[in-house]
Amino acid sequence: MTADDRAELEGLLGPAAELDTDTLHWTGVRLPGAGEPRRGRAYDPSIHEAVWYCRDAQSGLRALIALHSSVLGPGLGGARWRPYADAAEALTDVLRLSAAMTAKSAAAGLDYGGGKAAVIGDGAAKTPELLAAYGRFVERLGGRYVTTTDVGTTTEDLDLIADHTRHIVGLSPARGGSGDTSVLTARTVLNGMRAALRAAFGDGALPGRRVVVVGAGKVGGKVARAAAAEGARVAVADVREGGARALADAIGGEHADPGAAWELPCDVLSPNALGGVLGPESIPRLRCRVVCGGANNQLRRDPADAALLAERGILYAPDYIVNSGGVIQVAAEQSGEGEERARALADRVGETTFGVLSLAEREGITTAEAALRRVDERLAAAR
Repeated sequence: MTADDRAELEGLLGPAAELDTDTLHWTGVRLPGAGEPRRGRAYDPSIHEAVWYCRDAQSGLRALIALHSSVLGPGLGGARWRPYADAAEALTDVLRLSAAMTAKSAAAGLDYGGGKAAVIGDGAAKTPELLAAYGRFVERLGGRYVTTTDVGTTTEDLDLIADHTRHIVGLSPARGGSGDTSVLTARTVLNGMRAALRAAFGDGALPGRRVVVVGAGKVGGKVARAAAAEGARVAVADVREGGARALADAIGGEHADPGAAWELPCDVLSPNALGGVLGPESIPRLRCRVVCGGANNQLRRDPADAALLAERGILYAPDYIVNSGGVIQVAAEQSGEGEERARALADRVGETTFGVLSLAEREGITTAEAALRRVDERLAAAR
């Protein structure tokens, strides 16, 4: 256990219990710097059931796992593998992401809670020893958390991790899994996009609409291709400019500078990279009518920043509603319901999105608040 990591985490969370020589445990965790609790509401993203930290000296693994809620079932969420600056940055990310997973599963009608892992390290420099140590960490939690892919992890990684834990989904078909989740995630983003266009313009058709896709990775690349295939005029931006240019050329779209893409006039802005991109600094720069993308936690302050978007006349499709395809797929895999069931649930996301947007319009509330009502109702019924 590194003294620096322990001191940093205990400074934020208080004294930890030691599960063994390399694992720390906290219960009843409150997100550092969180606003007021949602008193009387079933869903509170600032309160987490448990957090674990593991430091495996032999492999060098430094990882956090957060369980936000198990009201609906075990915490399900991906392993995000990034070169975080320190343990505090990883903690903030894993807490926010695990809370979002609770909302995502609840809104999608799944019997899973919210969990997430944050591994401190370069996702491109993973070793078999690191993957094995992470698998043992997950296994040690006894099924309270079920892991899968996220930024920095792949299906191939999962196949190796699965040699060390039973609590894992999203494996390759060769290992009995459902494979790449980005396909179904892109499908639900497109379903949500059509619903948002329908709410904004009265017509959900994509032909002729200008769509700016920011982030051309596993999900964003598929969103760009699908939108272009349906007749949208697509611009693609990514910090990896070579890949973005190649994708734009392949789909007959245009390449956009990632720093300036947010200010392009368009019908739909689709954030598909990392979260925290919509806040008081960026929202005044937007020139879109709809925001709908696959990135998690797009609002820096949820739901406060949704009000800033509404003031600008921008319709925000809540990210955890429209990007639920991945969790739908792995939940169907875990339950044995299969691919057909996963596609059926994914195709409901359009109507779910339209229902949330319509509720916001009727009640005079933000779309983020309307989405939270759906989550509250599901969790309250379960309790």
